Amino acid sequence: MNMIRLENISVTFNEHTVNPVKVLESLSLSFHENEWTFIIGGNGCGKSTLLKIVNKNIVPNKGNIIYQGVMPEDILLVDQTTMNNLIPSMTIYENLVFAFKNKSGMSSLKFYHSKAHKHKIFDMLSTFGLGLENRLNEQVRFLSGGEQQIIVASRIMLSKPKFLLMDEFTSALDQKWGPFILSKLKSFAVENGISVLAVTHDYNQIEYIGDRVILLKDGVVSKDVRSSNQMLNRDYILSIFYGKE
Repeated sequence: MNMIRLENISVTFNEHTVNPVKVLESLSLSFHENEWTFIIGGNGCGKSTLLKIVNKNIVPNKGNIIYQGVMPEDILLVDQTTMNNLIPSMTIYENLVFAFKNKSGMSSLKFYHSKAHKHKIFDMLSTFGLGLENRLNEQVRFLSGGEQQIIVASRIMLSKPKFLLMDEFTSALDQKWGPFILSKLKSFAVENGISVLAVTHDYNQIEYIGDRVILLKDGVVSKDVRSSNQMLNRDYILSIFYGKE
């Protein structure tokens, strides 16, 4: 089922000036339920802009966005800069407890001290096997880069968005932490029917995580390929990126 459909989307920055910058042009795409889509392309081709359009951070100059079975509050955007996704001066617990939605209308104090929330946070962090569940009162600014990204990943999983947007989420991590965190998120997304739209420059991720890859060039879709039709290995990705297919 289509969750989000973009119809003839065009984005031009500095429109009606002497220096307009055309970013996306007449772009039409559909994003489906329970599908992990990677967006690739060179710098300035519109990858991050595409995410911000889906998240309604940018209003396109032309075109329509149609949401089906998903509300704005069901969409979560994760920035490539880790500390944009966390509050450095807050503790691990404080950063994670606000991933929960207060649907019951309980007071802020009761919500914060909820035993149910504490148990869920403890159990979530325990799955990573690093002992972070025993460090809930530490400020996240004192954690390593990999540990901070685990807190972000935990926040994603605790909040359970229907549609997840990730802008080079693991770009700053090494080959140990990046695949480790992505594999956790992939399993969680499959188990919970979460759709993911992720910008990446790490083509090794695509083969093991992705269901679909979209190549943007000069603001238009150059390739749109699913793993059901083509092995999305690194050699294939490089061949379409450099136009050698």
